[in-house]
Amino acid sequence: MSTAHDAHHDDHGHGHHGSRFIQHHYDDAQHQFDAGKLGIWIFLAQEVLFFSALFVAYILYRVHHGELYSYAHKYLDVKYGAINTAILIFSSLTAAWAVRCAQRNERAGLILCLATTIACAFGFLGIKYIEYSHKYHEQLLFGRYFDPCVSPGGNEFITKSNDCPGSKGSVHWDFGAGKATEGCYESSTIDQDPQTEGVQADCQVFETKVRIARGADGKETVTETSRKPIAERCHEWSLEEAEAEAEGGKQEAPEKFPCWKPSYQPAVCPDLTDATARAKGTAARPQVGILVEYGDHEERGEDIVIKAECKPAPKVTKELDILGTPEHPMQLGKPTIVKSHELTTHERHELEAMGPPPDHTNMFFTIYFAMTGLHGIHVFAGILVFMWLLIRALKGHFTPDYFGPIDYAALYWHIVDLIWIFLFPLLYLIH
Repeated sequence: MSTAHDAHHDDHGHGHHGSRFIQHHYDDAQHQFDAGKLGIWIFLAQEVLFFSALFVAYILYRVHHGELYSYAHKYLDVKYGAINTAILIFSSLTAAWAVRCAQRNERAGLILCLATTIACAFGFLGIKYIEYSHKYHEQLLFGRYFDPCVSPGGNEFITKSNDCPGSKGSVHWDFGAGKATEGCYESSTIDQDPQTEGVQADCQVFETKVRIARGADGKETVTETSRKPIAERCHEWSLEEAEAEAEGGKQEAPEKFPCWKPSYQPAVCPDLTDATARAKGTAARPQVGILVEYGDHEERGEDIVIKAECKPAPKVTKELDILGTPEHPMQLGKPTIVKSHELTTHERHELEAMGPPPDHTNMFFTIYFAMTGLHGIHVFAGILVFMWLLIRALKGHFTPDYFGPIDYAALYWHIVDLIWIFLFPLLYLIH
């Protein structure tokens, strides 16, 4: 009896005649593997619940604010999302192959598969860095930091921060008061032709260089040191021109920079309303800012200020219907009624992409950064785990009796891959 007990103790102390990594409190290698498998599945179940809260937030905002997704998803680069999807699917293959190599005691194949999985994970994070960097520079961020420099269609905007690369606006925003203190113009007071699309302003625009001095009491003193006129008016593309250029049609002459244009962005220059307008239920009076485009990617600091002096709109002798069609003189042989063009779904989407963001678009990016950022943290955690496994594989720790850590890490990686397969269409493709 004593001999049998000693033999049993010797088996548990020396890995059950197999790998030295089989712990003594398990009956055999299969017992240890099954226990570990149960543990990793419990962990992955709580990970699914963890991400489920974010998916519920996504669903609620998508149901109640579908316009946010229709507009904001166009900011995302489908090409980068598709590449990352392919990278993760391939890395799941190499992770599963690593398990097979460990089971067959193929050490070289195991090392190669683990290294490839790590390389794919770094590639995924590298592409996310490119995407995040672009959004940071274009101020496509979450919460109160959402202050887009351009629309999804490439139309540059007036912003609160007024420090977008390649442009500078007339607006000075008071972050304490939460409103623009100067630089916004009521469009009806400067629009020279209300029946023409856009704001036909007649302004003298200047790029002013100033010197800012702060006194001991904290007050700022601004002194103008130089002034440069900007005479060129930026060309504002119509939908027909943009589509003609995209299809290789006639191209306009290159634009001259710097140039200026009125910029409509209600989050910065909000529509004006008064008690009378609200009582009558009439439309609010829109405001615009003056934006200068430089045609480069340089950032201009606080010492550069845009000033504009705009002529008032001409007095109207008769009441105009700004929603009506312009009058056309009758010509012999030509129809007096012009058939209106009904916009296709594609054209509506293109027009939407050129315009300003709907209210609360920042919530789309809050959800986007929460979901993709949390997923990115899991990818980084996977890199650390696979690097630890690679070091152990180089030392020859894994055998057909002991390959559990490889299998558990592969299962974790498959869940990370699966979550991204949901995130890609939900954020990048569905509009």
